[in-house]
Order: sequence, then C-alpha cells, then structure tokens
Amino acid sequence: MIELEAAIEGLVFEISPQVKTETMPLTHIVNYHAAKDIYAPINVPAFNRSAMDGYAVNSCFTKGAGRETPVILNVLAQIRAGDYENNPIDKSQAVRVMTGAHVPDGFDAVVKQEDTNYGEDEVEIYSEAKPYLNYAKIGEDIQKNELIIKKSTLLTPVHVGILAALGIGEIEVLKPIKAGLISIGSELVEIGQSLHPGQIYDSNRYMLTARLRELNVDIVFSKKIQDDSKEAITVIEQIIDEVDVLITTGGVSVGANDIMHDVMKELGARRLFWKVNMRPGTPLLASIYRDKPILSLSGNPFAALTTFELLFRPMLSHFMQSELYFCTREEAILMDVLKKGSRRRSFVRAYFQAGKVFLPSEKHESSILSSMKECNCLLDIKAGTPRIQKGEKVNVVVF
Repeated sequence: MIELEAAIEGLVFEISPQVKTETMPLTHIVNYHAAKDIYAPINVPAFNRSAMDGYAVNSCFTKGAGRETPVILNVLAQIRAGDYENNPIDKSQAVRVMTGAHVPDGFDAVVKQEDTNYGEDEVEIYSEAKPYLNYAKIGEDIQKNELIIKKSTLLTPVHVGILAALGIGEIEVLKPIKAGLISIGSELVEIGQSLHPGQIYDSNRYMLTARLRELNVDIVFSKKIQDDSKEAITVIEQIIDEVDVLITTGGVSVGANDIMHDVMKELGARRLFWKVNMRPGTPLLASIYRDKPILSLSGNPFAALTTFELLFRPMLSHFMQSELYFCTREEAILMDVLKKGSRRRSFVRAYFQAGKVFLPSEKHESSILSSMKECNCLLDIKAGTPRIQKGEKVNVVVF
C-alpha cells in the first residue's frame, strides 16, 4: 500500500508538460493557458490623455485659483477624443479637452469642467491644479516591452481586454489536456432509462465530467460499459491514443466483478500502484499504457470524487505548467465534534470559511454523495487520530 504523497509523485513523474499549442483569436482564449510570455508592443495609453472633461492647463499658471479668486485663461483650442493636436500652443493658456482626448505637450494637468465656468473663448479656473491632476501619462497603464502575461497564465476576460488595448488580436495558447472517462458496472443505467431492481443510475461519470469541464479539461470520450473484461479492453484500445489521460470508475476492488486488474494485465499495461493508504478510495489502481496514465477510481461516489481531487489535480497542474489547479492546504479550527476516529489516514468532507471548518453532515460513508453538496473541503485526518473535539486545530484541503 502506497502513501498518498508517493502516489501523487509517481503519477506526476509519468506526465510530460504540455508542449502542443494553437493560435486562437481573443474571443476564444478565456480559460486557456498562455503558451509563452507576452510583452507589450506599445505604450498604453500611447499619448498623454485627459481623464476628465475639462481644460488642459500648465499647473503653474493656476496657482492661487479659487471661487473668489479665479484664474482667467484664454481657450485656444478644443480637442475631442480621437483628435490629435500637435501644433505649437501657448502653454500659459488653456485647451478644452474631453475625456480620453490627447493632451498637448506642455500641459501637465486637466481642470475638470465643474471647477470652471465652462467658458468657450476664455475660462475661469476656480481650483488650483497640481501636476498630473486628471492626467494619464504615456504608458501609465502599460509600458512598451513590459511583461504583461506570463507563460501558463490562465486567461480571463481581463486579459482579453488588456490584449485588445495593445492591438493584439490572437495569441498562442496551450492545448488543454484530453481526457477519456469510462464507468464500469453492469448495475449502471443511463439517465433516461427505467431502473430495475438492483440497478442504479451512472452518476460518477456525470459528476467527473462536470468537474473536468470546470477544470478546463477537454473530454474526448465518455462511455459506460458492463463488467466485461473483453469490452473494457476493446474500448481502451480504441481510445487510448486519442487522450492524454484515461479515468475509469469501478472495477478496482477485490470482488468477482472487479475486472480492471485483469484488463490491465491483458493489455500489458505497467502498474504504478494499487491501493493508497487513505480512506475513502483505498482501492485505487494507477497504470501506464502506451505512455498514457490510466487512473482507475473506486465506484463509490464520494471515494471517486476524493481520489480524483487529490490525485488528478496535481497531474493537471504539472501538465498545464500551472499551480492553479492544486488544492490549497489550510490550518483551521474545528467548530464541531468529529466523533469517529480512524486507524488509517482519512479525508472527511467539511465546509471551510475564514479559518474555521464545520461538519455540515454526519453522513461520511464513501457511498454517500448528497452530504457533499454543502462542503468545499476535506479534513486531512492522520492515521490513529481519535475523536476530535470542537476547538481543535485540523488540516484542511480546500478545493
């Protein structure tokens, strides 16, 4: 039986970071990872720009301005957003400017129009301007050649806006990891079909599909099969070259219908480990076939979800060269009593918030999923830990 950390290390060792890329337009890059560092080709803004509707001035000519002692300046020109004024202008006077408009050289501040009499030929200034008041300098937002997006960054709508401001219409992104899903069990029934005695709906595949999509994984194959070794071998042979990782649920314990051990032998797959020293999800089988990792999880829903979170996410982080997908670990104060201890390292569903952790339910069996809906973390309980009292410190794995 292997320890969890050794299992994670072994799986990550078998995965090479993604090097395949594709070029995508800005409208499609959200939730993809940047394939390389991106540097700004221009300054943003590319010119000195007004942040207000008002009057561009040289601040030194507004000293002493107030409601009772206005400074009166001639208005020499009007510049709207999109216009550009580069002719010589008397810097001791004023220029009417609109928000976003170019501020000519020699003017270092903008007096907002509310602090004036809105004059057209000449304007009364009622407020002394300090240098760079309401004034956006060249490159104030982004400077030319600045590193704006690091390689492997998960791209968001904000990144799209930044790239658009720089005039960059498309970038190179890492292709997402491709995953296949197989749920194994003759008792499993597809949604939409009638249940007969002894049957259950196939929930694990739907749950993991949703989680994989949430983690930006490309699901290229998803299928339910019977407890049939020949069918499993055929399906795996057909899809293994299309995926980067294959995830199966069910068929990994020691019962008569637990076929995955024989399937891996028949395929000639290399076993990395079977059984992880933890609960739930002890009977976890990890194999390598045609250089592709196959992660075979328990058929119990909570066990499948727990082992998926703890083992797949580090694999994904390594593949996408990003720490984003790692579960975070926190120390928290338990606000309830954990009545039942465990001889083996255990992961207990819980809810974490602001340094405190709560147990929303006493239903902790690995076959029960419903009590997980109010949870966002797992308590990581050391082997041999007895009952844990309210107020004790515990280690928490936050999804």
